[in-house]
Amino acid sequence: MVRMSRRTYNHRLEIVSHNVYRVNQLARLNRDLDSLYELLYAQWRTVTADDYEVFGGQFKMLLETMKGLYNSCRKAPKELGLKEETRKLGMNYSALSELNSDIVAFSVCGTKREELKNVLAKAGQVMKNM
Repeated sequence: MVRMSRRTYNHRLEIVSHNVYRVNQLARLNRDLDSLYELLYAQWRTVTADDYEVFGGQFKMLLETMKGLYNSCRKAPKELGLKEETRKLGMNYSALSELNSDIVAFSVCGTKREELKNVLAKAGQVMKNM
């Protein structure tokens, strides 16, 4: 996550230099963000409060840098051709932000409530059986 956050921040710096930034850079970043989402989504139900304490700050930093890059890309000249990849970046931001909220609400805070923990365990079993 730290690496993705740095890359996102570096992209934000590069987009200011319109002659340097290319659409393929943003496309590659979007593919990597898709992969990160898939990895986290596959494991979010098993995240504990201790786990989140390790990577939660990094995750929030990634979301902040993604949001900054998204806003910079929206303001970029149309000649750069970033419209579609900017839309994908916004979708990636939304998906990762929602996943972060789910982790906090259900895995970190929710495990303190036994009833919710049991419901999540049952839902996990249903998902595995599908």
